[in-house]
Amino acid sequence: MSQLEEAIQGIVSTVWDSMLGIQIEPENPISAFSHHDGDSPADHAHTYAGVVQISGAWDGAVTVQCSARAARHAARTMFGLADEDVSISDLQDALGELTNMTGGNIKALLPETCYLGLPVVVEGSDYRFRLPGSAPVRRSTFKAGDELVVVTMLERA
Repeated sequence: MSQLEEAIQGIVSTVWDSMLGIQIEPENPISAFSHHDGDSPADHAHTYAGVVQISGAWDGAVTVQCSARAARHAARTMFGLADEDVSISDLQDALGELTNMTGGNIKALLPETCYLGLPVVVEGSDYRFRLPGSAPVRRSTFKAGDELVVVTMLERA
């Protein structure tokens, strides 16, 4: 395992534990979220993906993808809401914040000087995310309870 992979695993574990009190563990990368070149999940389940761009000495993006169920759990926990009170906006805000925290911590591993953009959240069951001119350099899959979370680093060529 590379130093970058170990660092990403530590970052994701720390972010989910500190923000949500959820133990998240590295998982075998073969999963429903395995995809190629930024495609949507292979099984077209309803998912959420947070994306934050990093620019400067390193140029690319970090994505955090999870199921609607995992995003709902994150929103409930983060905002102290009952399940029936969680709105789509809450789901988006929770995943946006998890993506921002993950991306910001990954940015700290990169050459100086890099800048973190604002997180964007997309959702659906059949979408494609593409950062033109980029390729995945690291994809890490995690298990949070029964739910999968995928963190991907994309670097622009």
